[in-house]
Amino acid sequence: MQISENIHILRHDFNVPVSKDKMLERFVYSAVIFTGKEIILIDSGVKGSHEKIFEFIHSSGRKTNEIKYLVLSHSHPDHTGSAAFIKNQTGCRILAHKKEKTWIENIEIQNKIRPVPGFYSLVDSSVKIDEFIEHGKTIYFDDDFSIKFFHTPGHSRGSVSVLIDKNIIFTGDCVPLEKDIPNYDNFNELKNSLSFLKQLKNTDIMISSWSEPVSGSTEIISFIEKGEKYLNEIDDKVKKFYHSGDCGMESCRKVISELKLPELFVMPMVHKAFLSHL
Repeated sequence: MQISENIHILRHDFNVPVSKDKMLERFVYSAVIFTGKEIILIDSGVKGSHEKIFEFIHSSGRKTNEIKYLVLSHSHPDHTGSAAFIKNQTGCRILAHKKEKTWIENIEIQNKIRPVPGFYSLVDSSVKIDEFIEHGKTIYFDDDFSIKFFHTPGHSRGSVSVLIDKNIIFTGDCVPLEKDIPNYDNFNELKNSLSFLKQLKNTDIMISSWSEPVSGSTEIISFIEKGEKYLNEIDDKVKKFYHSGDCGMESCRKVISELKLPELFVMPMVHKAFLSHL
C-alpha cells in the first residue's frame, strides 16, 4: 500500500498456534521508505517476511543492498522476525531502543520471560543492535527527507514511534485496538504514550502495525481515544476481578469473559498485561 511518494507499507499475515487445535490469525505492517540513494525499513515482520519485502523492493526498481537502516519499533517476534536475515543479506544497520536490547539480542531470554505460542516459528534468530534510538533523535537524508524517533513505552519498555518526513507517524503496536487482544507491558506508561501521541502537531497520517492507516488529525485523535477508552474499560474489569493474593489465570478468564473477548485470549501474556494495572 502506497502512503506517499516515498513511503509504502506491506502487510504480513501469520498465525499464532494458541493450542493444538486453535490458531489465532494475525497480521502486522512493516514500512519501506525510499530516499534518493537509500532505503529505510521499519520493522521486518515475522520469520520469512523478508521475501515479500525484497520482492517489493526489486519490483520498485531498487536493490536490497540499498537498505541502510532497519528500525525495530520494539522486540516482539512479529516485528523482528526477519531482522537477522535482512541484516545478514544486506549489511544494513539495526536501530532500536536500548530497553529492547536484551530481547532483540537474545531471543531465548525473551521467550522465557514472554512465552508467545509458536515463538520460534515467528522469529528467525537473535540480532545485534548497531545503534540505539533516543527520544527526539532525527536522521536526515540527502533529499531533505528525515525520520524522527519518539520513545512511546507501554506496549513494551522500549517501544518507539517514528515520525516520517515530518507528517506521517508510524506507531508500531502503541495504540490498542478496541476488542483486540490486550497485549502490553505497562498500563500507566501506555496511557502516557497515547497522551503524547495525541499532542503531536501537523501529523496527517498514522500507521499502526495492526490496523489500516488513519488520515487526518481529527481521525487520528479519535482513533487514539478509542484505544484509551478500551484501556479504561479493561482497567475497570481488572480491578473488579484481580485482588491481592488471588491474581491467577482464573482472574484473567473472568476479565476476558466480562469484556466479551474470545476465550483463546486467556493466556499468560494477557494475564501479565492485566497485572500491570495493579
